[in-house]
Amino acid sequence: MRQTKEWLILALAVTSLLVAMGFGADSSSETLTFANAGSSNLTGSPTLPRDFTLPIPLFATDSAWNQTAAGAAVLPDSDQQILVTYRVLQGDTTSLHPPGPADWWPVMWVNHDEYTIPIFRAGSGQQNVLICDYDGNLWWPHPKFGIEQEGGPVPVPAPAGTVRPASPQGTNSDGHLVLYHPDTFTAYDFWQATTVRDGPCQSQGSGLTGTTILEAGAADFFDVRGSGANIDMYSSARATGPPLLAGLILPEDVESGAISHALAFAIPGLRNLSNDPYEPLSSDYFYPASTTETDYYNTNPYALAAGQRIRLKQAIVDDSGDPIDENQLTPITRMFLTALRTHGAYLVDNAGGFIFYAEEIHTAVLNLSDDQINTLIGESPGTQLPANKTRWQIVIEKLNDEVVPIPFAYGPDAQNPATAQITTANFEVVEPATRPTCPDFVAPAGIGMEDIMTVAANWRMTSADPNWDSRYDLDGDGIITIVDVMLVAIHWGERC
Repeated sequence: MRQTKEWLILALAVTSLLVAMGFGADSSSETLTFANAGSSNLTGSPTLPRDFTLPIPLFATDSAWNQTAAGAAVLPDSDQQILVTYRVLQGDTTSLHPPGPADWWPVMWVNHDEYTIPIFRAGSGQQNVLICDYDGNLWWPHPKFGIEQEGGPVPVPAPAGTVRPASPQGTNSDGHLVLYHPDTFTAYDFWQATTVRDGPCQSQGSGLTGTTILEAGAADFFDVRGSGANIDMYSSARATGPPLLAGLILPEDVESGAISHALAFAIPGLRNLSNDPYEPLSSDYFYPASTTETDYYNTNPYALAAGQRIRLKQAIVDDSGDPIDENQLTPITRMFLTALRTHGAYLVDNAGGFIFYAEEIHTAVLNLSDDQINTLIGESPGTQLPANKTRWQIVIEKLNDEVVPIPFAYGPDAQNPATAQITTANFEVVEPATRPTCPDFVAPAGIGMEDIMTVAANWRMTSADPNWDSRYDLDGDGIITIVDVMLVAIHWGERC
């Protein structure tokens, strides 16, 4: 390494620039306002309304969730992968393990009331959460917590108020829940969160309100300015590893007039071809997934893998095989379909059908006026909104009304699911997302001044130098310059 003062001067200059740009400055929470809501007839309110906004688009600009899919190449095996998925959605269980009952749900659905994600504010206090699922099994904490003890507990922020794990109520539920800290841009994710129990590892299950998260089957945390992915080979509150907020349709998206990010989706049985399913092959998951399903999976080599990306075709058909005139669809549905063409969707989970996710109606607050809601759902101005439903519920229910007739693919009726053929596919499988460079080179975790100085210390080094380290050549031009330093600086504060 060349001993020169240049790198130190450069690092200090970058520090000054970062301060001027506002990087690393303290942030305060943002409260929802109703400046654009206009007059309202007070439609039904969420039971636990969220009182802060999320900074959309979530995650880094180069993360998978913000990469466009419009120009992505269609994979050579796309037709075969679409066919295998279509057959599973028609009820084919021949390659699913365990086989289980046949499901038939080959059309789109957006979860918004059950089996989706409620979002709550994290408070200033701290709680210790036992890592124990609804069946009473202890699990090892995620390595991010640095606790090497089965069951933990792990320290996380306490809720700022009352929380409620996702419906349905009981122990046969995912019990997802997100605590978000607006000041630190950190989301704490939970699977099978417990707020009421009879004793340690004796959960009463999901759907119950409480002021403390006592236990969870899994806990993790993410910086929503980061990559939107996990440590390789590790799961999160989702078995495949991504954050719960990733790919979630939010009220902020709809208020902005566009869903400007990729979506998350689920199907029955993700690919797992390993002889030991608990040690999945690296070819069975793709960024932004960091692993795959191990308890319920598909052994067909053409099954979709965790993290694979699908894209809606330009011309689509309905469940009768007839072309759809999208001009006849409501604005909320066109917004959803546009997102599926522009950004696509990543496979993140198992489900009983072809499922997407919107924030749960019990926490989602949609700040739009009655007439703005009516416009979204295709009703005339002045139409009375249902008094027993929240605004978010009204909008997502209308979306579901219109996407249910849009199948994953269309084929003749009354086919054997195991040998069914497709006449017209509405989706295609496209190339995976590009994994962004993570310039977190040294401790502590997170990208900061230590990482900037590490790159700056290699100032003017070239690929011909015997001490060359290609990790620091972020733009790949064979020489460390100010460009490489700034490519680290723009990720200041992120966690990979």
